[in-house]
Amino acid sequence: MDALGSWYPLLVASVVLAFLVWRAVYNLFFHPLAKIPGPWLPALTTWYEAYFDCFRKGGGQLPFQLQKLHDVYGPIIRPAPNHVHISDPSYLDTIYAQRSRNAIVNEGMVVDRSMGGAEDFELHRIRKDAMSPFFSQKAVIGLESLMAEKNGKVARILHIAAESGHTVNLSDIFFAYSNDVVRSYSFGSDGNLLDDLQEAKRQRTNLAQLLLGVNVRRHFTAFFRILSKVMLALFGDKAIPLAMRDIIRFKQDTRQRITAVLADNDTSQKGRYSVFHELKDSSILPPEEKTIGRLEDEAMLLVMAGTESPAKSLGIAAFYLLHQPEVMNKLRSEIADARRRQGRTLSLVDLLALPYLSAVLTEANRLSFGVTNRMSRYSPNETLRYTASSGPHQGTTYALPPKTPLSTVTYCTHTDETLYPQPHRFDPSRWIVDPDNPGNDEAAVNRRKRCMVALGKGHRRCLGISLANASMSLLIAELAGYDMVLVDTDERDVKFQYDFQISHPRLDSKGVQVKVEAVHSF
Repeated sequence: MDALGSWYPLLVASVVLAFLVWRAVYNLFFHPLAKIPGPWLPALTTWYEAYFDCFRKGGGQLPFQLQKLHDVYGPIIRPAPNHVHISDPSYLDTIYAQRSRNAIVNEGMVVDRSMGGAEDFELHRIRKDAMSPFFSQKAVIGLESLMAEKNGKVARILHIAAESGHTVNLSDIFFAYSNDVVRSYSFGSDGNLLDDLQEAKRQRTNLAQLLLGVNVRRHFTAFFRILSKVMLALFGDKAIPLAMRDIIRFKQDTRQRITAVLADNDTSQKGRYSVFHELKDSSILPPEEKTIGRLEDEAMLLVMAGTESPAKSLGIAAFYLLHQPEVMNKLRSEIADARRRQGRTLSLVDLLALPYLSAVLTEANRLSFGVTNRMSRYSPNETLRYTASSGPHQGTTYALPPKTPLSTVTYCTHTDETLYPQPHRFDPSRWIVDPDNPGNDEAAVNRRKRCMVALGKGHRRCLGISLANASMSLLIAELAGYDMVLVDTDERDVKFQYDFQISHPRLDSKGVQVKVEAVHSF
């Protein structure tokens, strides 16, 4: 017995080693994805992905590493044992076809009962169908007065800044503006962040800090769950990071608002309430989809996405309008010409019809990159096939078994030089059809539009595109009416340098800061 006991640790170690060797041999030579190109290390372990997500240069480097792998191995690679990444614009529609589902729904997702958290395609469809009417172009046009009110607050802030000579942080203003718009529409009232830019700065900064750890929490979910419980047991609420406290307060506030909405039975003002006043009476959603918890998650996703995404794109647009004066001059000329034609102040409908203004916003969205991590999909039952269109394995066809997670990060698509020449340059003209320029003919521009995935692709495309475009169009047109100069701000303050679920600039960035010199007459 003693002899057996002395051999027991060696036996266990041998079994573990044998398993690891078998697993390595299987992944490299017998796995269904064994023939997919790529280095051997990511085929063995997800630690390769974790290294670039969490540790390399402070984390958030996976999209850039994926691009490097594509440069070597071609458009199809295997970045993890069970995952395939394809960087080929012609294959986007296949990856994001309606039959596919989310391959991975992040554990611990704050809003896992929302539309975005629905793994099943049919459940996602039901939730989206219920929400879609509130975000149609017609519905959004009806919100012009709401957005104009918030726009007016921004104008007052800029006028005061012009008179005082003080520096203003446009990133804080954009965060406050987007948040006030989406919360007003969601609940019928907002947090008045435009009246308290210090609070807007605090929330924006804390959210950015929280996102710095999103990759680590995703890769080490179990560890952080245990750590959180231990820290709470030892130190109570003091163990909760400041950024997380904001999320907790936001969640509590959202629950209170949803509870109030569900308790409000006054239908005399139906149609003039808010998204969630109307959603509670939706005939599309079954009763189990109208619980407080479910609608709370939906509301949180709507407000978070409706704040961060437009605010980021507005920051990028504002920076390049000031950094590249020729772009601002062209935008001002378009707005001035439209005003002369109309003989009045331009309405939201007028602004949405301006091609160069639309191009400025589209280019800002492209360089925001949307959700920057791998948004995986899989085909539940069908074996997909992909034929490499370039690279060392050009012409080789690969079989992708059912339930194989597939993805294309937006960084690879939005910096594809076959789609976007000089992809890192801010160039709105790439979205304007020019028959005399073969690179900008109608076919080329339409292809770029089809491959612009900052706001998603397929059935899971962002619901709030029309609302975002409308609110941004009004505000950028307003900003064009001011002469401003950048202060302590350069391209590193808007350029994608880290993937923390969304694009993040340099870690010490304070945002886009400007001095308003004068109101511009045009």
